[in-house]
Amino acid sequence: MAEHGRAAVKDEQVDTTPADVQDEQVDTTPADVQDEQVDAPPAAPPRSLRRNAAALGFGQMFTWAMTLGWTLVVPRLLGAGAMGMIVTGISVVTMLQIAMGAGTALYVTREIVITPERAARIVAGASLVRLALVPIFGLAIVAWAHFAHYGARQNEILYLCGGATAVMLLGEPLLSYFQATERMHYMAISDGINKASQGLAGIALAVVGFGAMGFAACWLVTAGVVVVLGVRWTRRYINLRWRTTWEDIRAIARGSMTYWTGGLFFTIYAWIDTAMLSVMTNATVVGWYGVPMRLWGTFLIIPSIASRVFIPRFVQAAQQSPAALKRVARAPMELVFVLSLPVATLIAAAAAPGVHLVYGPSFAHAVPVLILLGINLIPMYLNMMLGSVLVAAGRQTTWNWLFVGATIFNPAVNLVLIPLTQHRFGNGAIGAAIALALTEALIACAGFVIAGRGILGLSTVGRVARMALACGGSLLAVHLLAGLGPIAAFLLGCVVLCALILALKVITDEERRQALGFARVHARRGLAAVKALRTRGGAGDPPDSSAVSGEAAAVEV
Repeated sequence: MAEHGRAAVKDEQVDTTPADVQDEQVDTTPADVQDEQVDAPPAAPPRSLRRNAAALGFGQMFTWAMTLGWTLVVPRLLGAGAMGMIVTGISVVTMLQIAMGAGTALYVTREIVITPERAARIVAGASLVRLALVPIFGLAIVAWAHFAHYGARQNEILYLCGGATAVMLLGEPLLSYFQATERMHYMAISDGINKASQGLAGIALAVVGFGAMGFAACWLVTAGVVVVLGVRWTRRYINLRWRTTWEDIRAIARGSMTYWTGGLFFTIYAWIDTAMLSVMTNATVVGWYGVPMRLWGTFLIIPSIASRVFIPRFVQAAQQSPAALKRVARAPMELVFVLSLPVATLIAAAAAPGVHLVYGPSFAHAVPVLILLGINLIPMYLNMMLGSVLVAAGRQTTWNWLFVGATIFNPAVNLVLIPLTQHRFGNGAIGAAIALALTEALIACAGFVIAGRGILGLSTVGRVARMALACGGSLLAVHLLAGLGPIAAFLLGCVVLCALILALKVITDEERRQALGFARVHARRGLAAVKALRTRGGAGDPPDSSAVSGEAAAVEV
């Protein structure tokens, strides 16, 4: 009764205290009264879809640049063997983290979207549940190291990666809160700090000579910094108190179970190939697989941004009706699927010259792996969007069953293809890449039957066919112009691809106008902010952030 009464009073009150004064105020409410209070929804309204996309887009571009920089520099300095140690450590702890992750991230996001007044209780409860699961996660890592018979140095790297993963998982419910309330800029900043530290510091450590051990230690320190900042940011919007009740724990456990089941099979499926390579081959072969996998991961930026930006809107549409969800999901899903083709084409065209130029002859065996992974992006883009739609619709169980099948199918195929390709080509990584591509294609077919038929139609087929024609023309141009040199042929192939996309009208006029408008608005906003800062700085006064925001808002209107 006390909770409902205080909630009603809070709903009637209007807080007129400025934000900067609020941050300095000391809460004098007695602790026993605070525990009875119901957390109000965030005071500020959710940011617009355009601003969320901009925040995640710029953040993802920055993290993409950091990851790409690390991937281009560090492997050549460390060599395939040391890279294999790093990739092995990351893959094993990521596969085992499901023991601690418990599927709470998606549960927290969905529950906060539906019941924002319970945000503080949900976030605190999820974080404390994960803290209680840390010992289980640690025991799982020790058990894997024992049965895999790694060397002492590989075990040390594995334990450091495990510590970093545990810290990151403790802070993940905080990021889920920002996703649910559509404050994507905090997620972008967190990703930026994480990737900048790993990228810049990782490159520096590799140059100095700390190697794989230095990278793992740097990851652990960075994870701690991101969690501390996440707690600080979250407390700006909700009264986050590290207490929970058995009722909340039971609710989180029940609600997360469906997502945990899906996460269990998805995580095992996503990382079992690298783990199997580490046991069935050697660190050098894992390095041949790990470097293309990191490059491949940077090209998931498009579906990653789209799924994270649109899933709150998908959830809201699903609350209205299935037809509303299909209507909202149609445009972003079709665009992401269509864009997968040119991305795969560019990877195939640049694989051989790029790997030889950047990594040298020691990574020559990574070329066919990168090409196969590039082709795999086509079903992967579609699968990421289909998964977001099913989660928003509350059909996570259906998606889970797909990954149950994938988790059975993929290791079974790897058991055949890894030793086969290792024996025939001296490169078991080729077998792992083929197994992944086959599995993703099967998931895409099943996912389309389950969720995509009412979203993607004949217009999508025609658009994909036109994009495929443009990509085929680009690859033909690269082949015919090979005599000019690999770099010149690739650049001219890109020009041909862009020309064919425009000529075949793959990108609609509306999408082109929106993209140009988006770029124009944010370019003007940046210029307005720089102009305001210079004006304030020239006058000797500190810049007024509200004036900058006002000018930017005026430009946007």
